[in-house]
Amino acid sequence: MRRLVSELMTRRVDEHLADPFEASAIPRIYPPASQREVSRLEVTAGQSLDRYYRDFLSVTDGMDGFYLSHCVLGCRNRSGARGTGALQFRDGAREDGTPADVGLPGDVVLFPVSVNRDVSQAIFMIDCPDVLPERIWWLGEGDSMFFGNFADSLGYANDPRSYTPRETVD
Repeated sequence: MRRLVSELMTRRVDEHLADPFEASAIPRIYPPASQREVSRLEVTAGQSLDRYYRDFLSVTDGMDGFYLSHCVLGCRNRSGARGTGALQFRDGAREDGTPADVGLPGDVVLFPVSVNRDVSQAIFMIDCPDVLPERIWWLGEGDSMFFGNFADSLGYANDPRSYTPRETVD
């Protein structure tokens, strides 16, 4: 995970330095989360954390500039504007029936792990192995992409040719 975060941050910093006035967030990582914080987050999530997301939190407790204007939420930054925006996006998607539109059960737990600045895209951790083996759902602006795990979504953000996400539940 350290290598993946390092590669992603190197790319984002290079992009930012090439055009620092672009609207995307300044790339930033944070001190790692403690095991206690990660355990509390798992309780909050209502599901086991994807092991790669757990590994991510042991490297950095969140990331700004992960993909365009996306941030990755850690344990500590869930109560601010981004955390609130992610929950609003989740609630709106539920009200619109979006999970059912792509074949997910209506009661699937959607735990936000990322949201963009204008709250038009979010990434959720899901856990419904009877329906779908993937654990990550990237949703918004007309897109719906499922990733096997959190590391796959980070790799995709770094290089979209690295992974071909599923768009609906088959």
